[in-house]
Amino acid sequence: MSRWQRARRAGAILLADPRRRRRAYGVLALLLALFCVVPRPYVARAKIVPQDNNSLGLGSMMNALGGQLQGFAALLGGAKQPIDMYLAISRGTEVTDDVIRRLKLVGPGGYGSADRARVALAHKVDIHSLTGGIVEVEVRTHDAKEAEALTRAYVRAISDRITWLGRDRVERKRNVVQARFKEAADRVVKAEAALNAFRRRNHLAEPETQLGSALSLRAGLEAQLQAKLVELQTLRQFQGAENPQLQAVQSDIAGLRAQIARTTEPGVGAAGPNVAGLTEVSGEYLNLYRDYRFAQALYEVYARSSEEVAVETLASETASDVQVIEAPRLDADRKYNIPAVALLALLIVMALFTEVYAPATGIDLGFQRLRDEAR
Repeated sequence: MSRWQRARRAGAILLADPRRRRRAYGVLALLLALFCVVPRPYVARAKIVPQDNNSLGLGSMMNALGGQLQGFAALLGGAKQPIDMYLAISRGTEVTDDVIRRLKLVGPGGYGSADRARVALAHKVDIHSLTGGIVEVEVRTHDAKEAEALTRAYVRAISDRITWLGRDRVERKRNVVQARFKEAADRVVKAEAALNAFRRRNHLAEPETQLGSALSLRAGLEAQLQAKLVELQTLRQFQGAENPQLQAVQSDIAGLRAQIARTTEPGVGAAGPNVAGLTEVSGEYLNLYRDYRFAQALYEVYARSSEEVAVETLASETASDVQVIEAPRLDADRKYNIPAVALLALLIVMALFTEVYAPATGIDLGFQRLRDEAR
């Protein structure tokens, strides 16, 4: 008789004999109950809140610099980021590798490779979000010191990663704003020089005096329209199509175009002809003056945005982007080994079914046939 046949015969005898079967249930239940508490599991957790610029006090400061600056800050990515993005960062490979390097988990006394360490940490660490935009780091191990050390290392790694990404974003914004600010300054100089040269050549007065309020209104509307178009183009690069700010800019552009369309109809009022009734020279003067106003408007926008980026750069260097609202700590209540608890529950259900439910309902489980086969 082979080993398999002997084992099968012993199992059949065990299942066929009610006393032995119940003893086996009891022994297994005792073992699983012991495994539920030994080795003792420990759970350490920490709660952190990623900060945005408003939480650093930049919102009121930017309001003092001008209302347009708030829109430009959001346009360049200064708005508060969704919690899903912070969860993706916290669960990323860069954070895990940073924890592995901090705790030296690969090498003598640790794991054989970085891949094994990542797999082990994936089973021990759970990072999830709570109500209010809170990110919780939860670590479950059988060593209290290891659980606290892993939790503390993850908090530092997440903080460093978010801070680095924030500084990188600010640096890219600063490069874009500085480049556009220089271009806007050069454009103002060129537009002003062209306007002054035309005035001197044609012996014209200041645009507000020469062309009256109609010219100022038309040029101002067109300058605003051009600035809004530039803002719309930049918004489409950084924001989605359903962004409320993008829809508001599109509505402003439609209103400006409607106002400009009304000024193109020739007419004569008490103050004289409107813009459509001006001479050919006045039309060229209008174009130069409009370019100058547009260059000025664009220069003001980038001047204010440059101040905003400068303040944000200073804040990123002196403040952390992550606030720890609950330091790493161990849970005070007793924890249990979940796999052992699940197996114990399954064993209890099986015992109740075979020893209580089946005999009470007359279900034949085949124990008598197993006894006959064992004989």
